[in-house]
Amino acid sequence: MKVLIIGAGRGGTALLPILYEDKEIDIVGVVDNNREAEGMKLAKQYNIPIYTNYEALIRRKDLNVIINVTMNPRVLADIEKNKHTNTEILGGLSAKLLWGLVEERKKKEEEIQKSLSEQKALYHIGIMISSAIDMNDVFQTIVRSGLEVTNTPAGSLALYDEEKNELELAAAHGFSPEFSVKASRWKVRSGGLTERILSRKQPIVVPDITKESSLDTKVILAEGIRSLVATPLCTEGKTVGILYVDDFKPRSFTQRDISILELLATQASIAIKKAKTREQLELKNQALKRTMDYLQNILDNSADMIITTDIKNNVVEFNKGAEDILGYKQSETVGRPLSEFLANPDHSNSLLEKVKQEGKISNHETQLITKQKKIIDINLTLSQLKDSKGNMMGTVGISKDITEFKRTQAQLIQAGKLAGIGQLAAGIAHEINNPLSGVLGYAKRLLKKAEDEDFKKITGLESFSNEIKLIVDSALRCKKIIEGLLKFSRTSETISTVNINEVLDESLVLFGNQLTSQNIELVKILNPEIPGISANHTQIQQVFTDIIINAIQAMPRGGKLTIITRAVNSSVIEIEFTDTGEGIPKENLTKIFEPFFTTREPGKGTGLGLYMIYRILQEHHGRIDVKSELGKGATFIITLPCK
Repeated sequence: MKVLIIGAGRGGTALLPILYEDKEIDIVGVVDNNREAEGMKLAKQYNIPIYTNYEALIRRKDLNVIINVTMNPRVLADIEKNKHTNTEILGGLSAKLLWGLVEERKKKEEEIQKSLSEQKALYHIGIMISSAIDMNDVFQTIVRSGLEVTNTPAGSLALYDEEKNELELAAAHGFSPEFSVKASRWKVRSGGLTERILSRKQPIVVPDITKESSLDTKVILAEGIRSLVATPLCTEGKTVGILYVDDFKPRSFTQRDISILELLATQASIAIKKAKTREQLELKNQALKRTMDYLQNILDNSADMIITTDIKNNVVEFNKGAEDILGYKQSETVGRPLSEFLANPDHSNSLLEKVKQEGKISNHETQLITKQKKIIDINLTLSQLKDSKGNMMGTVGISKDITEFKRTQAQLIQAGKLAGIGQLAAGIAHEINNPLSGVLGYAKRLLKKAEDEDFKKITGLESFSNEIKLIVDSALRCKKIIEGLLKFSRTSETISTVNINEVLDESLVLFGNQLTSQNIELVKILNPEIPGISANHTQIQQVFTDIIINAIQAMPRGGKLTIITRAVNSSVIEIEFTDTGEGIPKENLTKIFEPFFTTREPGKGTGLGLYMIYRILQEHHGRIDVKSELGKGATFIITLPCK
C-alpha cells in the first residue's frame, strides 16, 4: 500500500515510525514546507523522499492513501480537488486510518486492534477536548485521556508561567488529596527534570524514579509513584504546560505510548490555546458589550440630536433626541441622504467636504427641516468617523436645537435696541425741550409785535408776520414730537380696568370720515364676552390709533380693514388688525419696530409709531406679531394678558 504523508510536524513525526515499521506500507514521500521540521529529518534517516510541494504527488494514480496531518482546511480542500479518484484521504489522528490499516495488516491483527483502540480513544478525546468550554474541564479531560491511552493509574497537568519560571498544578487524577496541596506550585529547579523538559521540548521517560537523581522524589515517592512520562505541551514554539502520566511500578513505556502522548499533547496544546482564546474573547466581548451598552445609553438619553452618516453622507444612526426634535423614527431615516433633512440640501455636500479637509466643524449654525415641514435652527458640531486604520468612514454630528434660543436672543437684542433708543430719546428730548421753549417764547413775542399795525407799515417787513408764524408752527410741531418721546420713554403709572372693544370704538370714531372718503371697508368682529385688561387707557388707545393710521396709509386706493377681538384662553386676549394694502417686504419685517425706521418719503413719517406701539405693549406685558407679504396686505396681532 502506497502512502503519502503531508505534514511533518508533531503529528506527522509521531505517525512516521509506526508506518515505517510496517513492511506492507510503502511511504512514497513526506511533504512539508519547512525542510527543518522534525518529521522531515526523521524521513531522511529512513531514506524516505521529502518534498516541499505536494501538487504533483497527490495526482499519482498508484497512490492508495494520503495522510493529511496539517489540520489546514485549505490543504484538505486542495487534496480533495486534485487527488486520483481511487486515492483515500485520512486525517493524521483519524480512526479511519487505523481501520484501513487493520484490513491491510492481516499478520498483525492483535497489535492493530490495540492501535485501533488507541486511535479511537484519541479521536473521542479530541472531540471531548474540543467541546469543553471551561478551562478546568479541559485540563481534567486531558489528564484522564492520557491515562486512558497509556493504561496508567495516575497523572497530572501543570501549567508553566514563563514570567515567574514556575509551574502550577491545574489537574490531577489518581493521587491522594494531600498531593494537590503539597504539589500545587513549584519553581523550576536548575538541572532538574522540569528544566530538561522545558529546554528540550520533547517527552522524557523515567522508567524507575528511584534511579533518577534529577528528580525531587519526596512528594512523588510518598504517593507510591515509581515511573512516569513527562510530555511538554507546546504552542507557537512556547511550552505552556507539562502532562505527566505515572505508574505505581517501574515501567518501560513503549515508543507507541510516547508517540500517542505526543499526539495527545498536540491536541491538548491546541485545546488549551482555544480555551484561553475563548476565555479572552469572552472577557473582551463582555467589555465590548458594557461599552456598547454605555454608548447606547448616551445615544438614547441625550437630549441633543446625534446623527451619524456613512462616507456617502447617508444616515446610519439616528438617536432618540433626533427622533424627538425632527419627528422621524430611526427606521424612517436610516439609509436616506442627510441632505433630505437640511433646509438647504446643497449645504450637505459643503459640510461633508469641509469636515473631510479640516477633520471637524465646531459650533456651526444651520437649519434642519422636521417631518412636519417646520424649519428649526441648530448648532452643529460635525466630526469624522474613522476605522481602525484611520481612514474616514463617515461622520458623527451632535446638534442642539437653538430655535427658541435664537428667537429669544432676537427679542433681547430688539429690546436692548429699543431700551437704548428710549433712553437716548428721553435725554435728547430733555436737552432740546428747554432751548426749544425759549425759541417758541421769543417767536410768539415777535409774532405779537409783527401783528401790530404800525409794524406792518414798515417797508420790507410786509411778509415778516407770516414768516414768524411758520417758525411758531414748526416749533410747536417739534415740541409735540418731543412730548411724545418723553411720554413713551417713561412708564405710565395710571392703570385701570379697560374694555378693549370700547377703546377700539373710541379710536375708530376719529377715522369715520377718512375711511369713507378713501373707500375703505371696515369689518369689526368684536367678541362681546372678551374679558377686561389692566392697562393705561390712553396708551392702549394710542396703540390702536397708530395701527389704524398705518392701515389707512397702506391702502391709498381703498381696500378692507378687518378688526377682530378674541379670548385665547382665560388669561390671554388677542386683537387682530388685517388690511388689504401694499404689504411689507420680507427684508423689512425685522426692522419695522426699530425707532426712526420708515419707508415713507421724508417729512411724511417719523418712524416712531410702531416703535412706540412695541414699547407700550412691552410695558403692559404684551407683544405684537406681524405677518405680511408684499402686495398681499398685512396682519398685526396684539397679545395682552387679562386683568
